[in-house]
Amino acid sequence: MKIAFIGAGKVSTALGLYFKKRGFEIEGYYSRNCKSAGKAALLTHSHPYSSVEELMNNSHMIWITTPDDQIEAVVRQISDLPVLRKNEKLVLHASGVHSLAMLSPLKENGYNTACAHPLLAFSDPVLAQEKLNDVWFAIEKQGEENRRLTDFFKACGNQTLSIDPDKKRLYHAAACVLSNYLVTLLNASYKIFEKSGIAEEDIHEATKPLLESVILNLKGKDCKEALTGPIKRGDENTIRMHLESLNTFMPEMTEFYKLMGRQTMQMLGDYSLRELFKEDGS
Repeated sequence: MKIAFIGAGKVSTALGLYFKKRGFEIEGYYSRNCKSAGKAALLTHSHPYSSVEELMNNSHMIWITTPDDQIEAVVRQISDLPVLRKNEKLVLHASGVHSLAMLSPLKENGYNTACAHPLLAFSDPVLAQEKLNDVWFAIEKQGEENRRLTDFFKACGNQTLSIDPDKKRLYHAAACVLSNYLVTLLNASYKIFEKSGIAEEDIHEATKPLLESVILNLKGKDCKEALTGPIKRGDENTIRMHLESLNTFMPEMTEFYKLMGRQTMQMLGDYSLRELFKEDGS
């Protein structure tokens, strides 16, 4: 089976490297940015294409890996092409927020369609393809290609998540809270550390063991079990001192701290400290 990609960014490059390592043939890449297609093709020992039609005709599994807001335009472009043996081709997108319905015009045009979202934050493609060994792919519950796709990922050594298409946006929101807002949370922490007098250049390395210990604590436990700190201990005085210090030195962070505190209390189902975390004016 020859695999190709429309869109030559970090995700498609990492997937190409990964599938190639798993023994699949990577046919090549098409991108409006010829340089990106060339770079991805070079890394995967495949072909950079200047024609979507040629790529489609030479491939069996075609991934649309463009930004989400470009998928619809790519679908229209493919629908208008005189591609041969459409019923032998599987076209899928890798979006976490769009459902399989996005590819309906292609389905009506004779193609097999599916979608699969890798639950991973992609940065450097070479490093990401190593992480893909353990990644779960979210696929939709419905669709004729569900079993075929499950078998494909099973052959790669990956597990799959079955997603209700009506709740796929909720699934993607959850993924963004974890991958994006965790970074935002770290940034907030770093700012407070810096305000406390720690040199900016030391913060990342100094907090790395703490961050790693949090991840380690989560292994084999649910979130409530892994939680440590003053809210879980019911340490009212410590929390009060935190809030007093924030109000004095970083008042813009006070409500953020309270918001996270309210969410933590909700997780624990313990509201004994609610007065400390109530919103201003409430």
